[in-house]
Amino acid sequence: MKSGIPSHPPVKLLLVEDTPSLQMLYQTVLNKAGHPSITASTGVEALAKFEDHRPGVVLLDLTLPDADGMAIMRQMLARQPTTRVIVITANGSVDKALDAIRNGAHEYLVKPLGDQRLVAAVATALSDYRTQSEAAKALSHSPYDLPVEDFMGQSEVMRHLNVKINAVARSTAPVFILGERGTGKKTIARMVHRKSRRAAKPLVCVNCSALTPAELEATLFAPPAPSDTGISDCAGAFYHANGGTLVLENPQDIHLDLQARLVTALQDESRIAAAGASPAPVDIRLICCARAHPTEEMRAGRLSEDLYYRLFVIPLTAPPLSQRGDDILRLALNFLHRIGKQEGKIFTSVAEDAAAIMNAHRWHGNMRELINVLRHAVVLHQGPELTRAMLPEDMTGHAPNHEVSGRRHAASGGLEAAMKGLTMAEIEQRAVMAAIERHGGSIPQAARELDIAPSTIYRKRDVWTKPKA
Repeated sequence: MKSGIPSHPPVKLLLVEDTPSLQMLYQTVLNKAGHPSITASTGVEALAKFEDHRPGVVLLDLTLPDADGMAIMRQMLARQPTTRVIVITANGSVDKALDAIRNGAHEYLVKPLGDQRLVAAVATALSDYRTQSEAAKALSHSPYDLPVEDFMGQSEVMRHLNVKINAVARSTAPVFILGERGTGKKTIARMVHRKSRRAAKPLVCVNCSALTPAELEATLFAPPAPSDTGISDCAGAFYHANGGTLVLENPQDIHLDLQARLVTALQDESRIAAAGASPAPVDIRLICCARAHPTEEMRAGRLSEDLYYRLFVIPLTAPPLSQRGDDILRLALNFLHRIGKQEGKIFTSVAEDAAAIMNAHRWHGNMRELINVLRHAVVLHQGPELTRAMLPEDMTGHAPNHEVSGRRHAASGGLEAAMKGLTMAEIEQRAVMAAIERHGGSIPQAARELDIAPSTIYRKRDVWTKPKA
């Protein structure tokens, strides 16, 4: 059976208006003009529907019952800069509308709205989005960034996860998301945030593996400049996430001294103390993402016991792609469409022979591996159908030639001889140091080759070079 997808999905329109009568009136006028809309009445609902549908155009009333419309607009544009936002304001608030224009709004409308003016503004914004933004999006938008409903799919394991996410989102307790690489842990973190009561507030993500201890400390705890009335760019993640959610990726890679400071901040109800200043209260909800189980990391001494008990409160597990059944093909079709747009090609279906191989594949890299396989196929072949012949040989089961097999056997024998008599710790040390040497002393490049965090290598090297008592 071949599966297909629409080649030109319509641009979605989100209408955010808290007055029921006006919402109904605007929606009726737009429907008659051929512009059906999704509606929302609050800031929280608006952000949730924005995340689900990724509309090309948003009609946004700046006065909402639960949130500042300007803040809602900024969050929407941060998540999808190509969206055209038309702000709606009362007659006495034109200055606020002009401020919205300076902050990225496409246009503003003043109440009361005439039908023709409303339809014309929406039509112009839709046309502008189609002709300018969608082309840029096709070239630069990451194929990983699926709408939530497409990412979740319809498999039983994901429906079960969605039930847990809905329950967890209502809590304020820390969440720890576990899963293999490429399973969508950060996407799940975003879902928890957008379904929580903090959805209208910031979501800030920090990758603890990508920074040195000094950089990470500044990234987390740097205070705002004293003269700032708001939160400056130089302020740390705790300040930027105030009222919202802070996501820490790979917290086991935080230096132990910095882990102690994080524990202090969390046990003091997130009161962050800058040098020479009084502790400032910061209200955050903490979510962590990692491949390594925190219990194992604690036992290995990489995660302090104090921090472990403050982070590992509510666990969620992102299932591997191999457990998601027919979701594999649903995801493949979405990615094929997106990658095809980037490459100027059209792929609309997956042949039965290719589908059978993809369903049986282990997918060690999960969605990252799936995207790489599909990009390989799209770049090297023409559509509109993905066939078995387009898949990599290691997936289709083509046997390697005898010369390659001989080289692999010889290399395997040499490797076994080199490791004979060594402990596991000594083998690990030799492998890491050899990778550093291959990359001219670059620890970040060696870390990428070994698929570990640079901070892990720094920490291990400190142990290996420390004089033994």
